[in-house]
Amino acid sequence: MARASGKEAFRLWFEYLKRAYQSPNVHVDSKYYDAWGDVANIKFETWWKTHGGVLFPRSSVEITKRYLSDAEFIQVKVPMSLTPTEAANQLRDTLIDHYKAIGHVSKPQRTYALTTGAEIKVSAFRSYLVTYDAHEKLSEQNTDGVVPAKELLNEVRKFYLARSYRWRNSKRKVEALPSALAGDFVYDPDTNTITAKDRYDSGAIRTVRMYLKKANNLIRAAGSGDFPGSSYYK
Repeated sequence: MARASGKEAFRLWFEYLKRAYQSPNVHVDSKYYDAWGDVANIKFETWWKTHGGVLFPRSSVEITKRYLSDAEFIQVKVPMSLTPTEAANQLRDTLIDHYKAIGHVSKPQRTYALTTGAEIKVSAFRSYLVTYDAHEKLSEQNTDGVVPAKELLNEVRKFYLARSYRWRNSKRKVEALPSALAGDFVYDPDTNTITAKDRYDSGAIRTVRMYLKKANNLIRAAGSGDFPGSSYYK
């Protein structure tokens, strides 16, 4: 199972935060997320182009020419004859003098990071999102707002199977139905319906309930500003 700590991890953070904003039952620390902008009404790729490099900057010093034309960076030369300590001292003094000369005042900016030590399992986190979105959809459709676990399971199955069927003849790779949600059922792509034998679905039903619980835990964690948090799996 693929794990991520870079852009894909932040994509998941963004998507869970979007659900947090959309949920009336989740408190979002708006002050903490002020620099993120209008997350609820923008697509991730568009948002990432304007916010990614600012909110999630590189955490290590780089010697590179990549930023020569970028006004946010300056180029320095470090003689290899200097020890790291000597180089650091000279760099600090040089920057102090340079900032004074150009009238630059550094403005500390909040940066964001995933929960320390957290592992983002991409396909798993996405399956939790799929389950949450399916539950929200069914909740709106059902007059009493109640969503039976069996109905939720079939909705999630249909999402994965319909997508796989749609792209079956292309080179595009899509994530398959999680094995934990498999079972003895028949999928009809023409009507997008599932016929299953209930006695074989008890394990999958327990799993889809767990997925929904994890999704809600992650959404609350995103709202609080600590994603994915240290206890999303509980």
